[in-house]
Amino acid sequence: MNLEIKPIRSLFDLKRVHDIQRQTWGYRDLMVIPYTQLISAQHSGGTLLGAYVDGVLVGFVYGYLGMSGGSLYLFSQRMGVLPNMQSKGIGMALKLAQREQMLRQGIDLIVWTYDPLLGKNAMLNIEKLGGIVRTYVREIYGRVENPLQIGLATDRFLCEWHLLSDRVRDRIHHPHAAPKPGEWLDNENFRLVNYANWDSDLPRPIAADLELDDPVLLVQVPSNIRAIKHRDLSVARGWSSTTRQIFESYFKRGYVVTGFASDKKLNKPNVYKLEKTSIASTVDFSSWVSGIETEDDEQDEMSAAA
Repeated sequence: MNLEIKPIRSLFDLKRVHDIQRQTWGYRDLMVIPYTQLISAQHSGGTLLGAYVDGVLVGFVYGYLGMSGGSLYLFSQRMGVLPNMQSKGIGMALKLAQREQMLRQGIDLIVWTYDPLLGKNAMLNIEKLGGIVRTYVREIYGRVENPLQIGLATDRFLCEWHLLSDRVRDRIHHPHAAPKPGEWLDNENFRLVNYANWDSDLPRPIAADLELDDPVLLVQVPSNIRAIKHRDLSVARGWSSTTRQIFESYFKRGYVVTGFASDKKLNKPNVYKLEKTSIASTVDFSSWVSGIETEDDEQDEMSAAA
Protein backbone atom coordinates (compact mmCIF):
# COMPACT_ATOMS: atom_id res chain seq x y z
CA MET A 1 0.00 0.00 0.00
CA ASN A 2 1.46 3.33 -1.09
CA LEU A 3 0.24 5.78 1.57
CA GLU A 4 0.88 9.52 1.44
CA ILE A 5 -0.39 12.12 3.91
CA LYS A 6 -0.63 15.66 2.54
CA PRO A 7 -2.88 18.77 2.57
CA ILE A 8 -6.07 18.50 0.54
CA ARG A 9 -5.91 21.10 -2.21
CA SER A 10 -8.15 20.23 -5.16
CA LEU A 11 -11.87 20.95 -5.37
CA PHE A 12 -12.44 17.35 -6.46
CA ASP A 13 -10.87 15.98 -3.27
CA LEU A 14 -12.53 18.59 -1.07
CA LYS A 15 -15.91 17.36 -2.31
CA ARG A 16 -14.76 13.77 -1.92
CA VAL A 17 -14.42 14.51 1.81
CA HIS A 18 -18.22 14.85 1.82
CA ASP A 19 -18.53 11.30 0.47
CA ILE A 20 -16.05 9.93 3.01
CA GLN A 21 -18.12 11.43 5.84
CA ARG A 22 -21.30 9.85 4.48
CA GLN A 23 -19.71 6.42 3.97
CA THR A 24 -17.88 6.40 7.31
CA TRP A 25 -20.74 7.45 9.59
CA GLY A 26 -23.87 7.34 7.43
CA TYR A 27 -24.30 11.08 7.92
CA ARG A 28 -27.12 13.00 6.33
CA ASP A 29 -26.32 16.34 4.74
CA LEU A 30 -27.04 18.22 7.98
CA MET A 31 -24.09 16.51 9.69
CA VAL A 32 -21.62 16.70 6.78
CA ILE A 33 -19.02 19.47 7.19
CA PRO A 34 -19.09 21.44 3.90
CA TYR A 35 -15.88 21.90 1.94
CA THR A 36 -16.21 25.70 2.20
CA GLN A 37 -15.76 25.41 5.97
CA LEU A 38 -12.81 23.04 5.52
CA ILE A 39 -11.07 25.56 3.25
CA SER A 40 -11.60 28.44 5.70
CA ALA A 41 -10.13 26.49 8.61
CA GLN A 42 -7.19 25.32 6.51
CA HIS A 43 -6.24 28.92 5.67
CA SER A 44 -6.67 30.04 9.29
CA GLY A 45 -4.12 27.84 11.01
CA GLY A 46 -6.21 24.68 11.17
CA THR A 47 -5.51 21.28 9.64
CA LEU A 48 -7.03 19.60 6.60
CA LEU A 49 -4.88 16.62 5.74
CA GLY A 50 -5.74 13.79 3.39
CA ALA A 51 -4.65 10.16 3.31
CA TYR A 52 -3.94 9.11 -0.26
CA VAL A 53 -3.48 5.47 -1.21
CA ASP A 54 -2.03 5.08 -4.69
CA GLY A 55 -3.04 8.68 -5.33
CA VAL A 56 -6.69 8.27 -4.28
CA LEU A 57 -8.10 10.10 -1.23
CA VAL A 58 -9.35 7.51 1.28
CA GLY A 59 -9.33 9.46 4.54
CA PHE A 60 -8.92 12.88 6.12
CA VAL A 61 -8.41 14.72 9.40
CA TYR A 62 -9.81 18.20 9.99
CA GLY A 63 -9.32 20.63 12.88
CA TYR A 64 -9.46 24.30 13.75
CA LEU A 65 -7.78 26.54 16.31
CA GLY A 66 -9.26 27.25 19.72
CA MET A 67 -8.20 29.42 22.64
CA SER A 68 -8.58 29.22 26.39
CA GLY A 69 -6.87 31.37 29.00
CA GLY A 70 -4.62 32.91 26.36
CA SER A 71 -3.38 29.52 25.16
CA LEU A 72 -3.94 28.23 21.64
CA TYR A 73 -4.81 24.62 20.93
CA LEU A 74 -6.17 22.67 17.98
CA PHE A 75 -9.62 21.15 18.19
CA SER A 76 -9.55 18.12 15.91
CA GLN A 77 -13.17 18.09 14.81
CA ARG A 78 -13.31 15.04 12.57
CA MET A 79 -11.22 12.19 11.20
CA GLY A 80 -12.65 9.66 8.78
CA VAL A 81 -11.30 6.73 6.80
CA LEU A 82 -13.35 4.78 4.27
CA PRO A 83 -14.71 1.55 5.83
CA ASN A 84 -12.77 -0.73 3.48
CA MET A 85 -9.51 1.07 4.35
CA GLN A 86 -9.82 1.00 8.14
CA SER A 87 -7.50 -0.96 10.48
CA LYS A 88 -4.54 -0.36 8.16
CA GLY A 89 -2.75 2.32 10.23
CA ILE A 90 -4.16 5.22 8.21
CA GLY A 91 -5.76 6.94 11.20
CA MET A 92 -2.47 6.79 13.11
CA ALA A 93 -0.62 8.27 10.13
CA LEU A 94 -3.12 11.12 9.86
CA LYS A 95 -2.81 11.99 13.55
CA LEU A 96 0.99 11.94 13.46
CA ALA A 97 0.98 14.29 10.47
CA GLN A 98 -1.46 16.55 12.32
CA ARG A 99 0.92 16.58 15.30
CA GLU A 100 3.85 17.56 13.09
CA GLN A 101 1.91 20.46 11.59
CA MET A 102 0.88 21.80 14.98
CA LEU A 103 4.42 21.61 16.36
CA ARG A 104 5.65 23.59 13.35
CA GLN A 105 3.06 26.23 14.26
CA GLY A 106 4.17 26.31 17.90
CA ILE A 107 1.10 24.56 19.31
CA ASP A 108 1.58 21.64 21.69
CA LEU A 109 -2.00 20.57 22.50
CA ILE A 110 -4.64 18.90 20.33
CA VAL A 111 -8.02 17.88 21.72
CA TRP A 112 -10.98 15.99 20.29
CA THR A 113 -14.03 14.08 21.44
CA TYR A 114 -14.94 10.43 21.04
CA ASP A 115 -17.55 7.98 22.25
CA PRO A 116 -16.08 6.23 25.34
CA LEU A 117 -17.91 3.02 24.40
CA LEU A 118 -16.18 2.65 21.03
CA GLY A 119 -13.15 0.47 21.66
CA LYS A 120 -11.36 1.00 18.34
CA ASN A 121 -11.26 4.75 18.95
CA ALA A 122 -10.16 4.33 22.56
CA MET A 123 -7.28 2.05 21.58
CA LEU A 124 -5.95 4.59 19.08
CA ASN A 125 -6.50 7.65 21.25
CA ILE A 126 -5.27 6.35 24.62
CA GLU A 127 -2.85 3.51 23.96
CA LYS A 128 -1.29 4.26 20.57
CA LEU A 129 -1.26 8.07 20.62
CA GLY A 130 -0.86 8.56 24.37
CA GLY A 131 -3.88 10.79 24.91
CA ILE A 132 -5.49 11.20 28.32
CA VAL A 133 -9.07 11.91 29.38
CA ARG A 134 -10.37 13.78 32.43
CA THR A 135 -13.48 15.48 31.03
CA TYR A 136 -16.85 13.84 30.33
CA VAL A 137 -19.25 15.77 28.11
CA ARG A 138 -22.99 15.11 28.15
CA GLU A 139 -25.02 15.37 24.94
CA ILE A 140 -22.38 17.38 23.11
CA TYR A 141 -24.28 17.18 19.82
CA GLY A 142 -27.82 16.68 21.09
CA ARG A 143 -29.99 14.13 19.32
CA VAL A 144 -28.56 12.99 16.00
CA GLU A 145 -30.02 10.76 13.32
CA ASN A 146 -27.03 9.02 11.82
CA PRO A 147 -27.48 5.21 11.94
CA LEU A 148 -24.54 4.57 14.28
CA GLN A 149 -25.80 6.92 17.02
CA ILE A 150 -29.58 7.10 16.77
CA GLY A 151 -31.32 6.18 20.00
CA LEU A 152 -28.31 6.88 22.22
CA ALA A 153 -27.04 9.99 23.97
CA THR A 154 -24.16 11.82 22.28
CA ASP A 155 -22.01 11.71 25.42
CA ARG A 156 -18.29 11.99 24.72
CA PHE A 157 -14.85 11.87 26.28
CA LEU A 158 -12.71 14.96 25.68
CA CYS A 159 -9.30 13.54 24.79
CA GLU A 160 -6.23 15.69 25.45
CA TRP A 161 -3.13 15.05 23.37
CA HIS A 162 -0.17 16.83 24.96
CA LEU A 163 2.20 16.65 22.02
CA LEU A 164 5.50 17.18 23.84
CA SER A 165 4.76 15.16 26.97
CA ASP A 166 6.97 12.21 27.85
CA ARG A 167 3.92 9.96 27.64
CA VAL A 168 3.11 10.93 24.05
CA ARG A 169 6.71 10.81 22.90
CA ASP A 170 7.13 7.35 24.38
CA ARG A 171 3.97 5.97 22.74
CA ILE A 172 4.92 7.37 19.34
CA HIS A 173 8.59 6.44 19.28
CA HIS A 174 8.41 3.20 21.29
CA PRO A 175 5.15 1.42 20.42
CA HIS A 176 4.21 -1.26 22.93
CA ALA A 177 2.03 -4.32 22.75
CA ALA A 178 -1.62 -3.56 23.44
CA PRO A 179 -2.60 -4.52 27.02
CA LYS A 180 -5.09 -7.34 27.54
CA PRO A 181 -8.07 -6.91 29.88
CA GLY A 182 -7.20 -10.09 31.76
CA GLU A 183 -3.75 -8.76 32.67
CA TRP A 184 -5.32 -5.86 34.53
CA LEU A 185 -8.37 -7.66 35.93
CA ASP A 186 -6.11 -10.30 37.50
CA ASN A 187 -3.82 -7.69 39.05
CA GLU A 188 -4.49 -7.50 42.80
CA ASN A 189 -3.31 -3.88 42.88
CA PHE A 190 -6.10 -2.72 40.54
CA ARG A 191 -9.57 -2.35 42.07
CA LEU A 192 -12.65 -2.81 39.91
CA VAL A 193 -15.26 -0.02 39.91
CA ASN A 194 -18.16 -1.79 38.23
CA TYR A 195 -19.60 -5.22 37.55
CA ALA A 196 -21.62 -6.74 34.73
CA ASN A 197 -23.14 -10.03 33.68
CA TRP A 198 -20.52 -11.20 31.20
CA ASP A 199 -21.84 -14.78 31.18
CA SER A 200 -24.80 -13.71 29.08
CA ASP A 201 -24.52 -13.37 25.31
CA LEU A 202 -25.84 -9.84 25.85
CA PRO A 203 -23.75 -8.29 28.68
CA ARG A 204 -25.69 -6.08 31.08
CA PRO A 205 -24.36 -3.65 33.72
CA ILE A 206 -25.10 -4.70 37.30
CA ALA A 207 -23.55 -2.35 39.86
CA ALA A 208 -20.85 0.28 40.39
CA ASP A 209 -18.96 1.59 43.41
CA LEU A 210 -18.48 5.36 43.22
CA GLU A 211 -16.59 5.72 46.51
CA LEU A 212 -13.29 3.95 45.86
CA ASP A 213 -10.08 5.89 46.47
CA ASP A 214 -7.31 3.60 45.19
CA PRO A 215 -4.43 5.02 43.12
CA VAL A 216 -5.47 2.84 40.15
CA LEU A 217 -9.02 1.79 39.27
CA LEU A 218 -10.53 -0.22 36.42
CA VAL A 219 -13.82 0.42 34.62
CA GLN A 220 -15.37 -2.33 32.49
CA VAL A 221 -17.22 -1.37 29.30
CA PRO A 222 -18.74 -3.59 26.59
CA SER A 223 -16.52 -4.54 23.67
CA ASN A 224 -19.21 -3.95 21.04
CA ILE A 225 -21.84 -1.38 21.99
CA ARG A 226 -23.15 -1.27 18.42
CA ALA A 227 -23.94 -4.99 18.44
CA ILE A 228 -25.72 -4.57 21.78
CA LYS A 229 -27.66 -1.57 20.45
CA HIS A 230 -28.73 -3.58 17.41
CA ARG A 231 -30.11 -6.36 19.60
CA ASP A 232 -31.52 -4.41 22.55
CA LEU A 233 -31.49 -0.61 22.67
CA SER A 234 -32.47 -0.52 26.34
CA VAL A 235 -29.35 -2.48 27.34
CA ALA A 236 -27.15 -0.14 25.29
CA ARG A 237 -28.78 2.83 27.02
CA GLY A 238 -28.13 1.18 30.37
CA TRP A 239 -24.43 0.99 29.58
CA SER A 240 -24.41 4.62 28.49
CA SER A 241 -26.07 5.89 31.67
CA THR A 242 -23.97 3.67 33.95
CA THR A 243 -20.64 4.69 32.46
CA ARG A 244 -21.72 8.34 32.46
CA GLN A 245 -22.26 8.15 36.21
CA ILE A 246 -18.94 6.39 36.79
CA PHE A 247 -16.71 8.66 34.75
CA GLU A 248 -18.34 11.91 35.86
CA SER A 249 -17.95 10.87 39.49
CA TYR A 250 -14.31 9.84 39.28
CA PHE A 251 -13.19 12.69 37.02
CA LYS A 252 -14.56 15.15 39.59
CA ARG A 253 -12.36 13.45 42.19
CA GLY A 254 -9.16 13.86 40.20
CA TYR A 255 -8.95 10.58 38.31
CA VAL A 256 -7.63 10.50 34.73
CA VAL A 257 -8.01 7.88 32.02
CA THR A 258 -4.48 6.71 31.21
CA GLY A 259 -4.99 3.25 29.73
CA PHE A 260 -7.30 1.04 27.69
CA ALA A 261 -7.34 -2.73 27.15
CA SER A 262 -9.48 -4.31 24.48
CA ASP A 263 -11.18 -7.65 23.90
CA LYS A 264 -13.11 -8.11 20.68
CA LYS A 265 -15.46 -10.82 21.97
CA LEU A 266 -19.01 -9.60 22.65
CA ASN A 267 -19.27 -11.28 26.07
CA LYS A 268 -15.86 -10.06 27.25
CA PRO A 269 -15.15 -6.57 28.63
CA ASN A 270 -12.97 -3.77 27.41
CA VAL A 271 -11.29 -2.05 30.35
CA TYR A 272 -10.32 1.55 31.05
CA LYS A 273 -7.57 2.31 33.55
CA LEU A 274 -8.09 5.33 35.82
CA GLU A 275 -5.24 6.84 37.80
CA LYS A 276 -5.44 9.47 40.50
CA THR A 277 -2.80 11.85 39.22
CA SER A 278 -2.19 15.50 38.44
CA ILE A 279 -1.39 16.42 34.83
CA ALA A 280 -0.73 20.10 34.23
CA SER A 281 -2.61 21.96 31.50
CA THR A 282 -2.94 25.61 30.53
CA VAL A 283 -6.40 25.04 29.07
CA ASP A 284 -9.67 24.91 31.04
CA PHE A 285 -12.33 22.69 29.47
CA SER A 286 -14.91 22.99 32.23
CA SER A 287 -17.36 24.79 29.92
CA TRP A 288 -17.64 21.61 27.86
CA VAL A 289 -19.12 19.50 30.62
CA SER A 290 -22.76 20.53 30.34
CA GLY A 291 -23.04 19.92 26.58
CA ILE A 292 -26.06 21.50 24.88
CA GLU A 293 -29.71 21.71 25.79
CA THR A 294 -31.84 18.96 24.27
CA GLU A 295 -35.54 19.12 23.52
CA ASP A 296 -36.21 17.21 26.75
CA ASP A 297 -34.26 19.85 28.72
CA GLU A 298 -36.27 22.65 27.13
CA GLN A 299 -39.52 20.81 27.87
CA ASP A 300 -38.49 20.32 31.51
CA GLU A 301 -37.78 24.05 31.85
CA MET A 302 -41.18 24.94 30.36
CA SER A 303 -42.92 22.52 32.73
CA ALA A 304 -41.06 23.97 35.73
CA ALA A 305 -42.02 27.51 34.68
CA ALA A 306 -45.66 26.51 34.39
